[in-house]
Amino acid sequence: GSVMRQAQSFAWTIISLASIMLLQACTPEREGAAFTGYVEAELVYVAAPDSGWLMSLPLSEGAAVVLGDVLFTLDQDRELAARDEAASRVRQADAQMRDMTTGARKEEIEAIKAQLEEARANLDLASVELERSIKLVARGVATPARKDQAVAEHDAASARVRALQENIAVARLAAREEVRNAAEAARDASISALAQAEWRLSQRTVIAKTGGRIEEVFHRKGEYVTPGAPVLALFPPNAAKIRFFVPQDRLSALSVGDIVTVTADGGTGPIKTRIFHIAREAEFTPPVIYSADSREKLVFLVEARPIEETSLRPGLPVDVRVP
Repeated sequence: GSVMRQAQSFAWTIISLASIMLLQACTPEREGAAFTGYVEAELVYVAAPDSGWLMSLPLSEGAAVVLGDVLFTLDQDRELAARDEAASRVRQADAQMRDMTTGARKEEIEAIKAQLEEARANLDLASVELERSIKLVARGVATPARKDQAVAEHDAASARVRALQENIAVARLAAREEVRNAAEAARDASISALAQAEWRLSQRTVIAKTGGRIEEVFHRKGEYVTPGAPVLALFPPNAAKIRFFVPQDRLSALSVGDIVTVTADGGTGPIKTRIFHIAREAEFTPPVIYSADSREKLVFLVEARPIEETSLRPGLPVDVRVP
């Protein structure tokens, strides 16, 4: 009987070992360790480039934004006035340049021509008087003084003609080169001032530099905003990242570039993410992910970004499974 019982015990031992080996063969390989983490977003905070009254906010929280959409506008009265003043200065500088490069006006030249005709008539009269005086003096009828007076009047009339001819020539010339250069520099300065005024005016309308979704609006229409103060926050595509903490004994198995899978409550399935940052220094597990197993453990922060765009929301707790 004793031998029989020993034989039965040995048989059950063999059967148990075989069953364990069979179960191990049929059981899938143990999955990688899982850690608790959460979703965080790298938001884009859009601020006003200058102070002013908020005149419009065409989009509300949750609205989709594409590149170039108007996000908000500020009052423009001051900038419009400055732009108009700068444009007037450009027109003034252009007119001065044209005036210096084209000489006197046609009406002014015509007036000088009329004076020249009168001077020529006076010169003809003085020439006749001079010729007559010379004859009278030669015949002894007139004194030499009369001849001298006629010569002087003739010379004066001739000089007057030459002066008016030169005035017409000068009136047709452009201004001196130095004066033209100064006027051209003044025009260039006015054009630059206009460009600056137009740029400042354009900054009163803030457009989206990236697409995404409006996550939060901090100011409302009619409020006064200051430079650098965010008016709204954008959630760009692929802005979500996963933050989780790994104990030091598991850290050596992770490297930047590794793929880890993330699951969230109510999610459609595992999401592949790629590690892009591993902290250099350890820290205590944050209270947000305290558990009985992780409490007071020294861990290292690891950050990963989804490989493809997802619908993960900031603050959502997730489970991260690493190889």
